Amino acid sequence: MDTGFIQNCVYDEKGGFAKTYRNAAPFVSSGGLWDYCMSVVTDERHMTCIAFANEMGIPPVKSLLYFYEKEKRPADDFKFDAQTSQWLGAFMGFIFKFCLHYQNQKERIQVNKYGIKTATIFLESPADFKII
Repeated sequence: MDTGFIQNCVYDEKGGFAKTYRNAAPFVSSGGLWDYCMSVVTDERHMTCIAFANEMGIPPVKSLLYFYEKEKRPADDFKFDAQTSQWLGAFMGFIFKFCLHYQNQKERIQVNKYGIKTATIFLESPADFKII
């Protein structure tokens, strides 16, 4: 999966993440978690796994949390606050809806990890979308 375009999509001045999800704009360039999320979505291996898992019914946020757990090793009692949880959902929603152009979604899929209870899966990828 080519991910070279994702960074431009996220930072686009007219329709990027901060313009599309104004409530989540403070997340942009906010520090370590933002940097981590951007490194994941611009990495072909990570995004191939996340997109494939989404096709299998696993929300992208849950896949992101899996990588976060393996790579960052947070404390056993670690939890994201409600605002950060919303920002993560908005971020992955933006990636799948506005960068990868999925057409539909199914909300409230159980996650129950790091304080995040539910997340969304994305449906109806474009006809020319290829995971590998």
